Amino acid sequence: MGKSYKKMLEDGEFLERKDLSNGVVIFKSRGKYGPKDFRVRTYNPTTNIALQPKHAHIAIDFYGKWCANKEKAILVFKSIIEVWNKKPVKEILKERETEVFNLPGYDLEYILSVMEWILDQEDINFKGRPPDKQQELDRILSAQNVKTPKGREGSELAISVFCDILNGYHPVEAFIRSGLRI
Repeated sequence: MGKSYKKMLEDGEFLERKDLSNGVVIFKSRGKYGPKDFRVRTYNPTTNIALQPKHAHIAIDFYGKWCANKEKAILVFKSIIEVWNKKPVKEILKERETEVFNLPGYDLEYILSVMEWILDQEDINFKGRPPDKQQELDRILSAQNVKTPKGREGSELAISVFCDILNGYHPVEAFIRSGLRI
């Protein structure tokens, strides 16, 4: 078994690191799919909980927010889209953090910080997709008036999951439709 996330952080074995305001550390470690690939990992020193966050974690959290308060969940979705369009997380937080306060689950800073790197990772590892799958993604995104930024084609799958949740699909069904591994 490999090193613990805590030990990786202590030994400086990370490519990049973000320290969130709640004490959680998000960091990149080397991936296995190529020289630019990386894995997103989180460590909470207060609870000693370490995770490798996945699309599924954020999608299920988003669904909980959607069920609790649709208006605030839409603001979370718009914030994710802004991150996808390369708007800095700090700017989005200044504008929206108080607007989405008191939603269940992960806070906005965590969601946006994790998604920023997950979306980048998907783009780095993208090798193309069949035309029929691309047409399906185009339909899913257009139902929410979402346009894919140039160079972000790989992360369209992840964004399609959020769009499908807003389109009325359960997160598990949205993941199956996207073809992403959970």
